Amino acid sequence: MTLPKLTIVLVYSQLLVSQLDADDNIVDQFDYMIVPDDAADLAQGRYPESAPASRELLGHVVGDVVETTVRGESVRLRVQSIQNTAHFGEYVE
Repeated sequence: MTLPKLTIVLVYSQLLVSQLDADDNIVDQFDYMIVPDDAADLAQGRYPESAPASRELLGHVVGDVVETTVRGESVRLRVQSIQNTAHFGEYVE
C-alpha cells in the first residue's frame, strides 16, 4: 500500500499529539494510537477509534489542530507526528 505524500491519521496510526492552551502553547505531549475498540488499552496509549478524540483526529495531517474531548475535558490537540504501521507491525511507506 502506498500512502500519499501527506501521511494522514488512520486506525493503527502512532501519533505524537500536543495539547495546546488558548495561545497555542504546548501544555502536554503524549503518544496516541488509534485502535479498534476491542484492542483499546488506555494505560498503553491505545485509544478506541470510537473515542471522541480518535474520531476527530482521523483523516488529519501533521500540524492540524482539532478541538475535542479527552477524559471529559475539552481540549485542543495538534498532530505533531504520524507513523502509520500495518496491523502486524511492518512499516507502511
